[in-house]
Amino acid sequence: MPLNVIVVGAGLGGLGAAIALHREGHNVTVIEKSSFHNEVGAAIHVPPNATRILKRWGCSLDWLHPVHCEKLLVWDANGKLLWTPAITEDYQKALNVHDEWVLTHRVDLHSALRTTAAQPVNGRKIDLRLSSRVLSVDADKGEVVLEDGTKYVTDLVVGADGVHSRSVCAIMGEDRGIVNTGQSCFRFLVPIEKMQNSPLTSSLLERIGLNGSHVFSTQDRRLVVYPCRQGQLLNCAGIYPPGPEEETGGDASWHNTGSVSQLVNTFQGFGDDLLEMCGMAEDVKLWSLASRDPAPTFVKGKLALIGDAAHPMLPHQGQGAAQAFEDAAALAGVLTANTTPEKLSQRLDLYNKLRYSHSVTVMMMSRTNDERRAEMLDELRRYVPNAELPNDMFAFTWPSDPVKEAAQLVASE
Repeated sequence: MPLNVIVVGAGLGGLGAAIALHREGHNVTVIEKSSFHNEVGAAIHVPPNATRILKRWGCSLDWLHPVHCEKLLVWDANGKLLWTPAITEDYQKALNVHDEWVLTHRVDLHSALRTTAAQPVNGRKIDLRLSSRVLSVDADKGEVVLEDGTKYVTDLVVGADGVHSRSVCAIMGEDRGIVNTGQSCFRFLVPIEKMQNSPLTSSLLERIGLNGSHVFSTQDRRLVVYPCRQGQLLNCAGIYPPGPEEETGGDASWHNTGSVSQLVNTFQGFGDDLLEMCGMAEDVKLWSLASRDPAPTFVKGKLALIGDAAHPMLPHQGQGAAQAFEDAAALAGVLTANTTPEKLSQRLDLYNKLRYSHSVTVMMMSRTNDERRAEMLDELRRYVPNAELPNDMFAFTWPSDPVKEAAQLVASE
C-alpha cells in the first residue's frame, strides 16, 4: 500500500518533493498558503546537481527558458577581470559530470515544476490545495492543522514551508527566530534591450556576454549579474553591509520594495557602466540576508523537513534550489514504493543520515562569499562535529547523486 503524504508548501522544494514521492507511487496532497496568482522572485542558478534531478522527474529544461552558464568570472568594481573561478566545460570534464548548469527566472522554474506536478502517474494525480494556511504541525501524530480549523492526519508530513517554517517548530519546539548575517541584498532585473540602447551598458554587455555569471566586487560590496529568460533579462543582485540607520527588518523576504536611488547610492564607487545599469533597474526588491539555525535533525516521528525549512540557504553558492531538490530526491529514494507505515521511522532515519551533514555543510558555506568560507567552519562544527572545509564547492556539490546514494542505503538494510 502506498503512503499517504501531505507536503506543506508548494514552493520549489515542496513541488519537487510532491513530484518525487508521487512518481514513487505514494498518494500526495500539497497544502500551499498562496493562490499562485502572483509568483515572485528574480533569477536562480540551477547547477548540474539540480538539472540531473529535474530531468529524472520528467521536467524538461526547455520549460525553464534557460541560459546555459558557461563560466563564472570575478571582476573589480571598475571592470578589471580578477580571476575565473569556473569554466563549466572544464569542471564537467574534471568531475565527470555531464549535466547542464543553467540560469533561469525563478518564476519559470516554478512554472516548470507545476507543469511536471500536474502530469498523472499511473492514472493518479497530485492533489494541490491552494489558499490554505497551516497553523501547526504535530510530528508524532502526523497531523496538520490549518488556520481555518481543517485538520489532516496522514502517514507522512513533509515540511517544505521555507525559512519561516511552521513545520520546523514541531522539531525545534518553538520559533527560535532568525540570525542576522549583517548583509542585505538588492534584487532587480534589467531588460537586455534597454541596456543595448545605451553606449555605456551596451559596451558592458559586449565585454561580459550573455553566457555566464559575473561578480563585480569591492572589499565589502558585490554586484552579481547573469542573464535569464533566454537572454532577454539581466538578473542582478547587489550585496552590501547595511548601515546602522537602515531598517533591515530581518525578515529574509524578497517581497520588500527597494528604490533605484537607494540602489545607485549604495554602489557609488563602482564603474559608470555598472551604475548606469543600476539606474535602469526594474522590479527592485530589498532583501535582508537573514537566516536561521538548521534544525538539529531533519526528521521526527512522521515528519521530514526539506529545503529552507530544514537548512535555510543564502545565495552565495547558488545552491538553494539544488539542495531542496536533492532533499526531495533523497526522501523519495528511501521511501520506495514498498515502504509501509511500520518501516517509515527506519527509512526517515536513512534520509536524515543521507542529507544532514551534506546539506548543512552547503548551508554554512553559503552564508558568505567563497573567499571567506573558512570563517564558517567553527559554526558548521556545532552541527556536524567532524566536518571539514570543502576545498572546492563545485567539486563538493556538482557530482552529488542522492538518488543513487539512497538506493545503496536501502539495499544495505
